[in-house]
Amino acid sequence: MMMMSDSEMNQSYLFSKYTFGSKIGEGSFGCVWKAFDNHSDEIVAIKVLKDKVYSSEEARNLRELKLLDEIEHPNIVQLKEVLGEDGVLYLVFEYMDSSLGKVIRDRGVKDRFFSEIEIRNYCFQILKGLDYMHKNGWFHCDLKPDNILVSGDLIKLADLGSAQEFLSNTPYEEYITTRWYRAPEVLLYSEYGSAIDMWAMGAIMAELFLLCPLFPGDCGNNQLYRICTIMGSPDDVSWVGESAKYYRFPQFQRTSFDMIMTGVSEDAIDLMTSLLSWNPSKRPTTVEALRHPFFKSCYEVQKLPCQSTGPPMALGSTRGAVQVQLVV
Repeated sequence: MMMMSDSEMNQSYLFSKYTFGSKIGEGSFGCVWKAFDNHSDEIVAIKVLKDKVYSSEEARNLRELKLLDEIEHPNIVQLKEVLGEDGVLYLVFEYMDSSLGKVIRDRGVKDRFFSEIEIRNYCFQILKGLDYMHKNGWFHCDLKPDNILVSGDLIKLADLGSAQEFLSNTPYEEYITTRWYRAPEVLLYSEYGSAIDMWAMGAIMAELFLLCPLFPGDCGNNQLYRICTIMGSPDDVSWVGESAKYYRFPQFQRTSFDMIMTGVSEDAIDLMTSLLSWNPSKRPTTVEALRHPFFKSCYEVQKLPCQSTGPPMALGSTRGAVQVQLVV
């Protein structure tokens, strides 16, 4: 990433290039605005970070920028540009119409349930994005419907500010993943890894069928209680780590998903059940989940007439480093 000098960019550059519209999101990080690129005539989303950054070196060390500068995938939101003025960092992203969370809430108000075909399409794309992250050494750490963007049938993972590297030796963080999608090992203060993304994936998949969160706990203990009421209490086989030995779980038998959902296929139930295993080592990886029979139809393509093709494309990203332009 490069930093431009004051002579290369003045303080009006940001606002001359972009016309800001309405605020479309807000969180602990700052806020997101819908904006219009006056140069390319396209709509973008600009994330304005709350914490100030005064050098390109500081910007490079931000998790989200580091990750997005390393990877590129059709199911991960694209970072187009990074600008800074007076210590405020502006991240310019491609614009997506909505979030999966908003789509679910809108459907819930109207009782318009998703078809299993729609759910399969959404989950397949989420897993493809996660699979790319995991294969490149990152896990999301805050996967939830509001952090998944939607435009038509297209799904993209977003809000990667909590992402962690597999080998980063990052110390345990008490706040990781929004509570309703938080894996048991995190709730029990155990070591965690990429399997927390798979738990969140299971909770999201169930929410797509239900149009409401599967485990809407109001605190950590209540979250564990709600998990027990659906998934059953853990035993010696389904343990979740050393710390689980010191927690007194409420005693429940597992509730089959076909008791709380209607018209759900056996394959869908089997996948959700495995994703929501108490033991993180029992949850499928992204590769294993994508190979599950639930997604069989995603790999069935219509045979086309034989035709000549060009040379095979090289796999991997051809993306250059994202340019960071700062004025302080």
